[in-house]
Amino acid sequence: MANRTIVKSVQKYLKYVNQQGIPVSYGVLFGSHVKNKAHEWSDIDVLVVSPRFDEKQTADDHERLWMFAARTNNRIEPIPVGEKQFKEDRSSLILDVARREGQIIPLAE
Repeated sequence: MANRTIVKSVQKYLKYVNQQGIPVSYGVLFGSHVKNKAHEWSDIDVLVVSPRFDEKQTADDHERLWMFAARTNNRIEPIPVGEKQFKEDRSSLILDVARREGQIIPLAE
């Protein structure tokens, strides 16, 4: 399980993304923070799961997620993922790792 401070930071980010017009279902935190191997400079790997991303993802979507991260916590490294894609896509190693080892982060506790 990730540190509570990191979880709160991710929730703040997800809420901000949602407020900016991208409907967020939940986030999935994975990587060093979930494995409790993070250090002070570790990035925060987060899948941003949204039904919007099941449609065609654009460069603008990626750019906006990164811009929102810069405004809330610049260590967050967002990856847009559709709801259906997260559940069904078996071709992505990142999604496989996130499903196995990740921590679901709701918008609110």
